[in-house]
Amino acid sequence: MVELRHLEYFRTVAELGSIAKAATALHLTQPTLSRQIAQLERALGHQLFSRSARGAALTPAGEGLRAHVGTIFVQVDRIPEVLQAAERAERLVRLGIPPGLPHRWFETFRAALAESAPAVKLSLQEATTEEQRHLLPAGLVDLGLMRLEPPELHSALVLLQRFGCAVRDSSRLAERRTVTLRDLEGLRVLAHSAQDNPGEEVRLRASAEAENVHVTWLFRRFSEHSSLIAETSAADAVLLGETSARRHFPTWRWIPLDPSDEANALVRTWAVWADENRPGVRECLAAMAVAADGAGESA
Repeated sequence: MVELRHLEYFRTVAELGSIAKAATALHLTQPTLSRQIAQLERALGHQLFSRSARGAALTPAGEGLRAHVGTIFVQVDRIPEVLQAAERAERLVRLGIPPGLPHRWFETFRAALAESAPAVKLSLQEATTEEQRHLLPAGLVDLGLMRLEPPELHSALVLLQRFGCAVRDSSRLAERRTVTLRDLEGLRVLAHSAQDNPGEEVRLRASAEAENVHVTWLFRRFSEHSSLIAETSAADAVLLGETSARRHFPTWRWIPLDPSDEANALVRTWAVWADENRPGVRECLAAMAVAADGAGESA
């Protein structure tokens, strides 16, 4: 029988890549932890680690379990919220949110939800669009906010954001009111990877090629280290929304893309769900519609 503690032991070994290091972190002896991992492997019928003098490397089965275990512990961590909501006769909606979501829009949505459906409470999980496409069908989130409209799920457009370019004050673009892709000619430009914003890389490359604009593209995941990535890769400009620019590049100047570039000037966010009968989902969608009416493109 698989117990939660066995999965915790597995996760720790997988993260540290060593049974010895994991045993120290878990305050267990190495032989004890080795026995626990062996018990887990016997219970599951699969070898999870390939052991060697260099450490413990995940097997293909182990890689699969690591991906699955992450979602299990997310659900375990939510147990206090679930119990509190049940005691108060509240409906808990697990909401996936992408990086860069404007706080102003979210607060408008939350205020509308509190007014129209005070019994609905939110439990947030930050996840990229691609991560949410797996979480929703698995029932690990009830409602997601995504940067694309997945055909396999229900969706509604809820937010339009201006997309723009962050540059240093010394940039030749710093005094521009708007920027076009042609203005990026010859520059090194950092942009979202496919994980953060699916379709962006293909769209930007195609747009630049269509206009015969030569750009050195640097596609990366945006994180707390985005400014370091921009500096070490010698990026001249960064393409992102205003909210993300304020967070990651507070000393750079953000300039919106020219609205004539319809394909790239706006970032679209869809509310996405698998089961519209899930308690609280319809109420959230109605509140998001209210927020969308009041936010506009500048959100």
